[in-house]
Amino acid sequence: MIGTWLFLLAIAAAVWAWMDVLRARELAIAHSRTLCREAGVQLLDQTVSLKRLALARRDGLPTVVRRYGFEVSIDGSDRHRCHLDLAGRRLEAWSLPLGEDARTRVVAPPHLRLVQ
Repeated sequence: MIGTWLFLLAIAAAVWAWMDVLRARELAIAHSRTLCREAGVQLLDQTVSLKRLALARRDGLPTVVRRYGFEVSIDGSDRHRCHLDLAGRRLEAWSLPLGEDARTRVVAPPHLRLVQ
């Protein structure tokens, strides 16, 4: 009887973990689309994929930190590798180039310098 309950618990945990991975990937796709739209670049062929998985402490609690990589194009004939980091459900960091139209709209804080 206990073996059956443990087996069902293991299946439930596996289903929960799989759904969490899918939900995080959908969130990463949504964030990457938004970031690309704001930066004025084109997200290439839905290239969002998990690159790194780590455990870290955020607000005193252990949190799964996922790094998703994707590729973008500035003018349609080039490819640039980019990434974004999700800590739980929160977008923590990202890296991507800016398109020409977005460079004119970016107002950098006075203590930061925009590297071209």
